Amino acid sequence: MILFTFKWQQQEINTILPRFNIDLVVALLRQENAKDICVIQLSPEMKYCDYFIIVSGFSTRHLHAMANYMLKMYKHLKEEGRANTQIEGKETEDWLCIDFGNIVVHFMLPETREVYELEKLWTLGPYDDQLAQMTPQFLPEDFILGLTPNSSDHLETRT
Repeated sequence: MILFTFKWQQQEINTILPRFNIDLVVALLRQENAKDICVIQLSPEMKYCDYFIIVSGFSTRHLHAMANYMLKMYKHLKEEGRANTQIEGKETEDWLCIDFGNIVVHFMLPETREVYELEKLWTLGPYDDQLAQMTPQFLPEDFILGLTPNSSDHLETRT
């Protein structure tokens, strides 16, 4: 009888509190005025996490406030048995990261985000690898790095 009561109470709690999932994370980030929210769903082969989120903040203080709020919400809403997590990069001024297990969130200043291009790394990775393996004569001019207007003279042309 006690076991039944516990299950019923647990079900009641689950219907009252939202689950800490991707929809809730994005809603919480929007609530905290995160800029340029980018959600990347990783393929199951990656086995690193299900979602990778990159957001920008207005300042170092804003980054820390968002990360601390997300961590508090996770601790409040996490399911029983889920591991605790922490904020990585607390000593930096331009980047913070929290690994929630199935969701990883990177908080970055816009200029830092431009430098590291995490969106490109996690979305175009295989495409960039394919481009790197192609010989220059098969690539459109836009994709050849370091190409100057007169440097195409040395490239083979196919007829």
